[in-house]
Amino acid sequence: MPKAISYIRFSTGKQAKGSSHERQTAMLSRWLDDNPGYPLWTESFKDLGISGFSGKHLESGFGLLLAAIENGSIQSGDVILIEAIDRIGRLEPMDMLPIVSRIVKAGVDIVTLDGGARYSRESANSTNLFMLVAQIQQAHQYSDALSRRMKASYASRRKAAVEGVTPKRNTPVWLTSEGALIEDIAPLVKQAFEDYASGLGERRIFERILERSDHPLLSRMAPSTVKRWMNNRTAIGEWNGIADVYPAVIAPELFYRVQKRMEDKFRLRGAPTKHRYTGLVVCGECGKNFNTKVFTTSKQAVMECSSRARRGSVGCSNARSIPEPVIALAYAMSSPAYAIRALQGQVLSVSQKRAIEIDGQLGELNKKIKRAVALLTELDDDGDEMLQEFKRLKAEAKVLQSEKDGLIDDSVTLKDRLADIGNFNQDPIKANALLQSVGYKMVCYPDGSIATEEGTFRYEGWGRAKDVHKVRWPDGTLFPLPIHRVGKERPVSTTVVDRLKALRASDVATSLEVD
Repeated sequence: MPKAISYIRFSTGKQAKGSSHERQTAMLSRWLDDNPGYPLWTESFKDLGISGFSGKHLESGFGLLLAAIENGSIQSGDVILIEAIDRIGRLEPMDMLPIVSRIVKAGVDIVTLDGGARYSRESANSTNLFMLVAQIQQAHQYSDALSRRMKASYASRRKAAVEGVTPKRNTPVWLTSEGALIEDIAPLVKQAFEDYASGLGERRIFERILERSDHPLLSRMAPSTVKRWMNNRTAIGEWNGIADVYPAVIAPELFYRVQKRMEDKFRLRGAPTKHRYTGLVVCGECGKNFNTKVFTTSKQAVMECSSRARRGSVGCSNARSIPEPVIALAYAMSSPAYAIRALQGQVLSVSQKRAIEIDGQLGELNKKIKRAVALLTELDDDGDEMLQEFKRLKAEAKVLQSEKDGLIDDSVTLKDRLADIGNFNQDPIKANALLQSVGYKMVCYPDGSIATEEGTFRYEGWGRAKDVHKVRWPDGTLFPLPIHRVGKERPVSTTVVDRLKALRASDVATSLEVD
C-alpha cells in the first residue's frame, strides 16, 4: 500500500516561534483526511530553521529523505507532501531540477499542499516541467535578491560602525534613535544589572523599576524585558562585535558578572517585598519559608511557617510563630560574617574587575573560535580566509590570557569590605538576595529555637512585667528585648538591634584577621 511522507522546512529560528510549522502541519492533516488511501509514514523529515537557499538542508532532514529513497525505504507509488515546491529548496534551477528528477524517477510523486499540484515522472515529461522550472527560478531569484539586500544593508551598517558612525537600527529603550543615552532611563538600567548580579529575579527587578519611574518609554515593559536587557551587549556599547559603537550604560565587568549568574542559574528561596526576611528564615520541620504576618490591631509582626499557615497541621506540625523583632535580633548577630562573604563578589578591586571582564571576553572568543572551526570543515573556496580569522581569534585569546596572568593581586581587603557593611542593609531586598546567594539562613523550630551558623537563639515568650520579648542567647544568657508598640515609644535614641548591629560588626572586625 502506498504511503505519504511528510517534509516540513522553514528557514529561520523566528519562524519556529511563529506559525510556519503549525500551518504546514495543518495543511498536511487536511490532505491526509481527504486522501485516506495514503497512510502517513511513521518516519517524518524536518529541517527547522535551515535555509533551502544555501543547500544546508541537503545535509540534514531533506538529505535523509533522499537517502531513504535510495535505500528503498521510500518506494515507487509513495508520495512526498510539501507545502510548496520551494520547501524542497531554493537553489539555482540547474541544481534543483536534478534533485526533483531524482525523486520522480524513483516513482515517488511530489504533492504541493498549497495548490494541490502533483509532480510525477509522467508530468515531468509534459508542459508541467516548464511550470516547475519557472517556480523554481522564481523562488531562487526571490531568495537571492533578499540575501543581497540584507548583506548590503548589514555591510553598510557595519562599515559605518567601524568608522565611528552610529548605525541606524532599532535601539534598546535606554538609547535614542540617534544612539544617545536617555538620562532618565540609563540609571534604571544600570540598577537593574546591579540587582540581577546581586541575585534578584526579573520580576522583582521589573517591580522595582516601575516603583522608581513612570517614564512613558517603560509603559510596555514586562519582566521578560529585564532578561533581554541582561543579554544585550549594547549595554556595554557593542554592536555586532564592534566596541564603542554606542555609549555604555554599564561597565563590562558588571555585564560579565550578570552573564556568570545566568550560567549558574541561581534561584532565590523567596523574593522579599516589604518584608525583608522572606527567604532567609525557614521551617525546621518542613523546610518551607517562614513568612511575615502583621496583626491589624497591634501592628505587631510575627513570622510563621508558610505551609502551616496555608494548610494547618496537615501542611506542617510547626505551630510556633516568632516575633519579627526577635528574628531581627538573630539576623543582626548572625549575618555580618555572611555579608562579608557576599561582598567579596560585589566590592571589587580594579584588577578583579578586569579579570572578570577578560573571562567574559575569553568566553565570547571561544564561542567564535568554535564557530570558525565548524566553518573550516565546511568551506572550500573561502577556507583560507576563514583560517586567517581562526588564527586571529586564537592570537587575540592568547593576548587576553597573558594579560590576565599578569594582573597584580590587589584584592579588596577585609577592612574595605567591613567599611561597606555599614551600607549593606540600606537596600534590604538586595541584602536579602546577596545573603541567600552565599547560603545564609535562620532555621526555626517548634520550641522557639532559631538556629544559625553563629549559634542557636531561643524565643521564650513574652515578659509581661517589663513588656519584653525573652530571648535566650547561644551562651545561655537571657536577654530582654523591648517591645515597641504604636503610641508607646520607649525613650531611647537607638533600638537595641541597632546597637547590636554596631557591636556585632565590631566583633567581626576584631575576631578576624584584618589586613
